[in-house]
Amino acid sequence: MSALDEYYAALERLKANKPNVLAKGSAINNDTVALEAGRKRGSIKKSRHTALVAVIELTAQEAGQNVLSPTQQIEKAKNKTKAMKSDYEQLREDYEKLLEKCNSLLLENFELRRKTHQI
Repeated sequence: MSALDEYYAALERLKANKPNVLAKGSAINNDTVALEAGRKRGSIKKSRHTALVAVIELTAQEAGQNVLSPTQQIEKAKNKTKAMKSDYEQLREDYEKLLEKCNSLLLENFELRRKTHQI
């Protein structure tokens, strides 16, 4: 059996959730297919196995796994960070406004009490 055949067999086992080497429920990606086929992590290269990589990505999408490239993962993390910073800044502004309002009410309360004591 050639290495390519072993990769396809490993992919089918992962797809059926009946792996021999990995744990059940393992993610379907290039590295897990290579490990399941008895090879090293990273042995499936896009430059050498373009058809296999395309089949792996398609299978992962069909299995409901979101397959993102490392650059897409970084971009997603950056967007999430920007959104969190924006939310933080909005909360900070709201906090400052409420603090000003609270201090204003405390001052007004103090002045009203002082006036009522004078009367």
